Amino acid sequence: MPEEVKAETEGSTNQTQSNSDVALTTARRLRRDHEREAWSAWWKIQDIETRNTWFPRLRYYVWRGFDYPVTWFREKVAEPLQDKNRVPYYHRRISRVPEIDECAVNDLSCIYEANEQYRLDKQVDYHILNVLRDRYNRCMEYHKPDATPCVKTIEDFEESELNFFIKYGELGVESDVKSAYMKQKHRMIWERRHPEIMQERQRLYEEHKRRLAEGDFDMSFWKKGLFYQDKKNYEPPYEFFKSKSGLEGDKPLSKDWQYYKKLKEDPDFDPEQGKTASFKFWPSFFP
Repeated sequence: MPEEVKAETEGSTNQTQSNSDVALTTARRLRRDHEREAWSAWWKIQDIETRNTWFPRLRYYVWRGFDYPVTWFREKVAEPLQDKNRVPYYHRRISRVPEIDECAVNDLSCIYEANEQYRLDKQVDYHILNVLRDRYNRCMEYHKPDATPCVKTIEDFEESELNFFIKYGELGVESDVKSAYMKQKHRMIWERRHPEIMQERQRLYEEHKRRLAEGDFDMSFWKKGLFYQDKKNYEPPYEFFKSKSGLEGDKPLSKDWQYYKKLKEDPDFDPEQGKTASFKFWPSFFP
């Protein structure tokens, strides 16, 4: 390689690395500035609220006496040393192996690697869903009873939860990559046999996104009914917070493969379908 091309390549590599370092440092500085502004605002509020008082003012000075040297040491000593001796973090990237549809029928090694890759992907998706669920819970707890600031968080969590259920739901805890592959195949066949249902779903999804962009968020698009009517809760308990008692005696609609056929032939087959809630406070034998 010529020296000029080599020097130019090295220069572009160093420039890319320096740009990433600058972006990372800028993001870290912005986060620190935001935390300092929030902490300073909190102390100002405490100062204003404790004026013309005796015990709260004394408590304020005691707290401030403990906080000031710690905050000074963190901002003047600890953080500069961390920036100076920062060790770069490299995210581990595991090489992908062939998928199950690329493996030969008698290639046991390929099937085993594809199955282990499926289990790893399931764990990663599960933890991503937990992170989104924690953000959703924290936002709802912080802003309750007003859920308007949490619309983006709710939308991300509900869509991710639906995608997780589409890929891994109804397969059981001991499912493998073959079960997921067969489920995907059956889903594609079902969608091809029911194009009118898929078109209606796509229309409702686009309408929901349009209304969401206009500031109108409808939670019933994701959760139709009460918690026990959620289809994801009908299955065996993958987690402790997703369980349903077997005494209730109903089953998910996807288990009845003739559901849409029966609904088309008899409009009164499922009158409760599509309602936002059907909870009854009194048993049916009461007038």
